[in-house]
Amino acid sequence: MNTKTPLAIAAAVVLIIVAVTIAFYVVVVKVPSDLAYETAAGIRQFFNFTPQVRINQTIVIEQITPILEVATVSREMFIDHSWQQTWMGSTKTIKIQGVFTAKAGFDLREPFRIDIEKRPLHVVAWTPPPKLLSIDMKEYKVLKDENGWWNSVTLQDREEAVRQIRAEAIDKAKHSGLLEESQASVEARIREIVERNGSNVVFRNENPDRRRQ
Repeated sequence: MNTKTPLAIAAAVVLIIVAVTIAFYVVVVKVPSDLAYETAAGIRQFFNFTPQVRINQTIVIEQITPILEVATVSREMFIDHSWQQTWMGSTKTIKIQGVFTAKAGFDLREPFRIDIEKRPLHVVAWTPPPKLLSIDMKEYKVLKDENGWWNSVTLQDREEAVRQIRAEAIDKAKHSGLLEESQASVEARIREIVERNGSNVVFRNENPDRRRQ
């Protein structure tokens, strides 16, 4: 009997075990770990914060949020508003036009988390619902400021007209598709990051911790 045959078989078995071990390490450990760190780095680069990242429910990266909010969409809006008040048949009128900047994005005090599942390898991105973060009046001009015969415009009337035009701007921003655009923007960016690193992603807006309760 050739004594080299058992040695060759043993060597082949060892090589197979080593290959399987390496493949297991790459698939189960290295690939998910690389995906976790590359995804976190990509989000940090674009949004200036690091989300919490978990692999199979184990935290591998803690959330770092040097900012409390991240704005992903900004839009300029023009609002025309008319205010009137009649007293004893005498009507006073104020008409103003305002230019507003509305910003929508995410409140980072709410959970923003990346979950990586190993088998099959995929990413679940938990984002808080998008919000209107700010609405700032850049400028406004008075188109009409007219007294009634015995019903004069007061400083309080002008302040009320400004308050109303701001409220109208907020309502318009919330119903303009700005929030949906903000969600689509962050999803597109995260999807690009994840797919660039060889995986796919689904998105959830619920609170992931509350969902498990």
